[in-house]
Amino acid sequence: MNVLSTSLKRKSRQWFVAAFVVCVLVSCDSAIYDYEEDCSVTNLVVFRYDRNMKWADAFANEVRSIRLYAFDKQGTLVWQQTESGEELASEGYAITLDLSAGDYTLLAWAGLENGEKQEEESFSVPEAHIGKTRIENLCCSLNRKYEGTDAHSKRRLYPLFHGLMDVSLPDSEDGGTFTHMMSLTKNTNHVRVILQHLSGEPVDPDDFTFRIDEENGLMAHDNSLLADEKIIYHAYHTVSGTTDMDIDDYPDAGGKQKANIKSTSGKAVTSMSVAIADLSVARLTEGRKSFLTIENKEGGITARVPLVDYALLLKDGYGREMSAQDYLDRQDEYSLTFFLDERDKWIATSIIINSWKIVLDDVDFN
Repeated sequence: MNVLSTSLKRKSRQWFVAAFVVCVLVSCDSAIYDYEEDCSVTNLVVFRYDRNMKWADAFANEVRSIRLYAFDKQGTLVWQQTESGEELASEGYAITLDLSAGDYTLLAWAGLENGEKQEEESFSVPEAHIGKTRIENLCCSLNRKYEGTDAHSKRRLYPLFHGLMDVSLPDSEDGGTFTHMMSLTKNTNHVRVILQHLSGEPVDPDDFTFRIDEENGLMAHDNSLLADEKIIYHAYHTVSGTTDMDIDDYPDAGGKQKANIKSTSGKAVTSMSVAIADLSVARLTEGRKSFLTIENKEGGITARVPLVDYALLLKDGYGREMSAQDYLDRQDEYSLTFFLDERDKWIATSIIINSWKIVLDDVDFN
């Protein structure tokens, strides 16, 4: 009887251990995993827009919508999601990737939907189809207008952002939440042009036209510029105003001696009448001219400058190590002040860009 009893006890213990192991395999909520809620794997994508001149994350303040796409190793679309509205500004905002473990490429275009029905959206991408759309098909295009055969834009563009990254989603037996951070680049720029008469005489913005000529209305999935037609960006807003004058900021008359600036009545000038024009332009890239042209009513050129080249004159003035393209991607606000002579021509000895006075030795309008 003692032998039989011992044998039964051993078998009972074996059956108990076997049953316990089965329970563990069936459910992650077993005794071994009491410290976890479950064994599921969650992959989150969070977004950050700190590629700006403040080096601070401005995603919550600037991004209104986002389209996120996932592509497999062959570059075929396997998943997509669009989100917009106030939730993007909420603390801890993230998009959950409903994907199995593996390697993927994530592409984001942000700012395509802005929730203002009375306004046409500024940019668009083709409709995407899971299992069919290739990553190279998801280019972003400026929504332009036409006058005859000339493409143009005369509006303030909604901010556009781009993100691209490769991710490896883990296959974890223990489960858990994995967070992947995507950095965004802003693709839109505000350019303000200010005209001032050196004499202090008023400047009427209606006496001038302002435009930027570029071929930058088509952006590839990697944010490079694709071949495109020329687009004329016109000023979407012009206004006249006045500004206080700091004599040290103003160019010398004829470039020889400090100007004794007086009005036609002979009184010293303490404030200036200015003409202001605002333009909105898509992505600026190194090596392109992106000419800014100011003309008078007769069609004569008041000023014509390569915008990118002039913008890069400031790159080394911020105390940060930046490549030329990094600076163009971070900076999205440009203010250029031109001083005019009595013939409404730019006195091309200096220019003020973003409050920096630039002294010019030579200027080539061609």
